Amino acid sequence: KGKGFNGVVTRWGVTRLARKSHRGLRKVACIGSWHPARVQFQVPRSGQRGYHHRTEINKKIYRIGKAAKDDPNNAMTENDLTEKGITPIGGFSHYGEVNEDWVMVKGTVMGCRKRLITLR
Repeated sequence: KGKGFNGVVTRWGVTRLARKSHRGLRKVACIGSWHPARVQFQVPRSGQRGYHHRTEINKKIYRIGKAAKDDPNNAMTENDLTEKGITPIGGFSHYGEVNEDWVMVKGTVMGCRKRLITLR
């Protein structure tokens, strides 16, 4: 899920500064040493929280199926001749019915339900 632009306390769980600190207290106290004269990537900074881009490789694809309107019995195989669709009775929990083309992948897929993913 996307959470928008957040500060360091919310985004990274950094401890707040003291109540009487100058120029704000929801900050990182020190963002690095004088040299190297740049901020390192490990230092917590404010920015986008959620809806991050992730790429996974070497996923095994079990099946590729057609939409329910094109092939209503899209879960049939040579070994299982029962006429049925890929959607179980009552639909998938927190998702519903599968109406479009689908891909069956082994293991987990990052992101929340109904998130658009890119396979490469």
